[in-house]
Amino acid sequence: MSKENMMDASVLYISGSPREGGNTEQLLALMQDALPGDLLRVMDYDIKPCRSCWACGEHRCCTVEDDFTQIIMPRMLAAEAIVIGCPVYFNNVPSQTKALIDRTWGYRGSLTNKIAGAVVVGRKYGAEAAIQALHAFYLKHNMIVANRGVCALGFKYGDVVDDDEAHTAAVGLAKRIQALIEMLRQ
Repeated sequence: MSKENMMDASVLYISGSPREGGNTEQLLALMQDALPGDLLRVMDYDIKPCRSCWACGEHRCCTVEDDFTQIIMPRMLAAEAIVIGCPVYFNNVPSQTKALIDRTWGYRGSLTNKIAGAVVVGRKYGAEAAIQALHAFYLKHNMIVANRGVCALGFKYGDVVDDDEAHTAAVGLAKRIQALIEMLRQ
């Protein structure tokens, strides 16, 4: 895909980390260098938890009014590709990321065939479970999972700087998403 066409690509990077500028965002920034897109920080928005009111079943969208319904979900619906990055908390995604995932239930069918990528940062355990949670979310929405996901080692701020394998995997994920965008546009 030419650089001009990639500028038209709509890639949304979502940081589910509560730490601005931390390891997760450092990896997402690396991906943005390879494949431009917008970064959205979940922590910058008011996202209420799902109330299990089931109103979404009738309305086909979430009826809880907050930043998720007004800002985040419209951006997700407009994107061609969505990459969610987050740290690993208790062998899973953090609560901020889970709240975002849960609130998409009312939009079943609306994210079909969007390209999806997963990036997680953690210690030596739990990364696969967090990747699996993100992939399960993507598959529930019939999204196209770009690859197996990126798992980086990190705990303290800046640890991912030394994880060359994660850097290679992040750039590889960006290139794979770019190839899928090109393929779907044909």
